[in-house]
Amino acid sequence: MNCKYCHKPIGVFRSLKDRQYCSDAHSAAGRTSSARALRELGEFDYSTVASWDSPDEVVEPVAKQPASNVASTATVLVLLALGGALVLSLDYPGDDANGAPETADRRPGWLSQQTSSLLNHLPKGSPTIELRSDFVSSNLRGWQAAAASASTGWTINNGLLRPGGLRIWSDSKSLADYRFQFEGRIENTSVNWAIRAGDHRNFYATKLMLSGRGNSSVTELVRFSMIGGKETRRVRLPLPISLDEKAFYNYEIRAIGDRFVTIVGGRVIDTFRDPRLRTGGVGFFSEGSERASIRWAKVTVGDDFVEKLRGFLTFGLILPPME
Repeated sequence: MNCKYCHKPIGVFRSLKDRQYCSDAHSAAGRTSSARALRELGEFDYSTVASWDSPDEVVEPVAKQPASNVASTATVLVLLALGGALVLSLDYPGDDANGAPETADRRPGWLSQQTSSLLNHLPKGSPTIELRSDFVSSNLRGWQAAAASASTGWTINNGLLRPGGLRIWSDSKSLADYRFQFEGRIENTSVNWAIRAGDHRNFYATKLMLSGRGNSSVTELVRFSMIGGKETRRVRLPLPISLDEKAFYNYEIRAIGDRFVTIVGGRVIDTFRDPRLRTGGVGFFSEGSERASIRWAKVTVGDDFVEKLRGFLTFGLILPPME
């Protein structure tokens, strides 16, 4: 089978996860209708998205009862378990020539040994680190405010965070490459976030803004850098996408080296490159009358697919545990 985006063959292990695209980048690219964004994302060479194929792309808000990943994970596990049953049926000889059942300590079959050996020789990925905050309590100790403004107007009410002045998620400050995800809603003007924030004087900031109402509403993205406490490189980009006022959306920001991509509701809305800040965490902020609600936030680092695959196969009784 070939990738629907680049038309190259999909690897055996990738096909266990995705039978349509050869990589996560091409999977994300295949879901957006922007030809330029597709090319840039596919090559992992990000720059500002300046052209769009569709004049008005509708972005889907989060459902009232968000679907979980249980179904997709369960599908993978079922397929692997079925594969395990097939392998066991092929490897397991049953009774011996004299009619006596084989002993329980039989060594794994040839296919199991070969698959285990192959996985052991694949390069190891970095271990996965996941930070998550659901804002179920009013405790904001994990979110660091600037020393000069300890009271920054942040509130938590009914599981929703409403940011004020910039606070940085302390546990993320030492990170470099990661995925920053959150579920947010614009209540007035914009929802704002920061990435690669080493402190309150050095970070990249983005605002997704709505102006006007109803059919006359306009969606814009404002992005700027704060370097040494001085704002630089502010850009304002009109976005031909439709957002429902006061609806929750899933946001995802990927930081990889000097490359950054912003995805809202599964749509790539902005990409850029900037080599100045190589490490730093994530944060939220509001300015003036801006107001937004955040339901949860998550930062993910690393993705050791080989270890995940080994875990699934071991669970499916195909492979022996690592010694």
